[in-house]
Amino acid sequence: MRVLRVKNFIFRFLLVLCLVTSVHLTQVKAVDLDWSGQFLSESHWIYNYSLERGNVTSDATRSAAGGYYISGGGSENANFQSLFLRLRPSLIVNDNLYIKSEWWLGSPIYGFFGAASPYALDQKYYYSTQSRGSSVTAQRFWAELITNLGVVQVGRAPLNWGLGVVWNNRNDLNSRYPSTGDVVRLVSKFGSFLFSPSFIKYSAGNNVGGACQVSGVNCTPVEGDGDVVDYSISFKYENLDEDLEIGVNFIRRLVGSSQDTASGYQFLGSGAGANYNTWDLYGKKHMGKLDFGVEVPIANGQIGGADYKSLGIATEVDWSISDFWKMNLKGGYASGQENISSTAPDSYRAFYFHPDYRVGLIMFNYQFNNFSGPNLANDASLTEANLGSPYDNPIVNATYLSVASNYQTGKWNLRGALVFANALKTASNSGRFFNTWTRNFVDYSDGPSQSAFMGWEADFGAQFNYDRHFTFDFDFGLMFPGGFYKFSNTSQENGMSPVFAVVMKASASF
Repeated sequence: MRVLRVKNFIFRFLLVLCLVTSVHLTQVKAVDLDWSGQFLSESHWIYNYSLERGNVTSDATRSAAGGYYISGGGSENANFQSLFLRLRPSLIVNDNLYIKSEWWLGSPIYGFFGAASPYALDQKYYYSTQSRGSSVTAQRFWAELITNLGVVQVGRAPLNWGLGVVWNNRNDLNSRYPSTGDVVRLVSKFGSFLFSPSFIKYSAGNNVGGACQVSGVNCTPVEGDGDVVDYSISFKYENLDEDLEIGVNFIRRLVGSSQDTASGYQFLGSGAGANYNTWDLYGKKHMGKLDFGVEVPIANGQIGGADYKSLGIATEVDWSISDFWKMNLKGGYASGQENISSTAPDSYRAFYFHPDYRVGLIMFNYQFNNFSGPNLANDASLTEANLGSPYDNPIVNATYLSVASNYQTGKWNLRGALVFANALKTASNSGRFFNTWTRNFVDYSDGPSQSAFMGWEADFGAQFNYDRHFTFDFDFGLMFPGGFYKFSNTSQENGMSPVFAVVMKASASF
């Protein structure tokens, strides 16, 4: 009888457990999980990255002069490999609420094979490649609530506008700096009109109760705060019948006084902040076989007490010659900073495009000045603050023209491009010039005036689509640097030799 009672108890317990589980699963079923993502494995090989053949060490005089000299790192060539996985899980809570996110395994900038992040000496196992300190990070996570007024977005969300000159979220495998902010945003659409007010925050500085100068673990209070905040209102008109888009994105940026160097304004010194507006105009029109696009951001205000007036122009023309053959033309303008005679500038003019807006494989992509520094995080004594990005070379102080073509045949896509660029402002033999690489003003020292020609390059590539998810890419480019990079700010000019780059990729989108 006891055995029967025990069996009966077990049966009843399992029956109740199944009922509870079934109810729980029924409730969970209401929340759907949708997955998408991208996988990227790539290898880069660059020959003569210092632009000066035979320069395998560092010239101390030219390196300290503040010009456009690139120190050799012990070799004329550089090669590195990246491994990166981007996952985008999305929860569909109900018809009105979506929870979206984006997770990174590694980094599209520092995701090097065998060296994704610093780790201790006793964890360096040369017989095995383990993840060790490689990070998995939640880069984005935000909620979207559908209301009668529009879609309300709250959280860390992507930012995108126009052609991607200011806000750029390309959403493809070549995106290394996707624009992201902590937002409270409303996206409303009324017929052909789209209206979106946003509050966007990027940084809270060193503390939440003001600002401080940090030395070690000590914090010395200073006036101001550390916030970097954007207030944005965008308007866009879309006419699908006429294939027309026009709009404007107004961005008011407020930068706290303790964020001067962190925001890339190293030349301003301590106690500087920023307060400026950007009117980002955008238009796109389809006409037959042609697509025209233009984005014109106009900035004005103050940075660290200096007047800030700057301008960027990006134009794109796509020509569909046939179903298989397409041509693309890109041209643009990015304001440069004029020379000054005083210690600090009265006005600031340089305009930096978003680093993900690229027109070539080499010229406005690789930052060779960072190749010989500690850019491989393979030592526990190094942190992210020590690292130099090999891709931090946005368009600035330049006019450029790019002519590209691609031809689709079966599973193959063949492409090629020519890129030309000219500088707007150059160093002269008086006053101080602005180095766009280091974002600093430098005293003119010696040597001839700087040439305006930045150079040209030719790119060629092929893509093989194994299926609709997996692709192989092969690209190579040849850059002929112009006289602009000869300037070293010393009596000895930098040597100029062609740069050759090869990139191979295996990628998957799902």
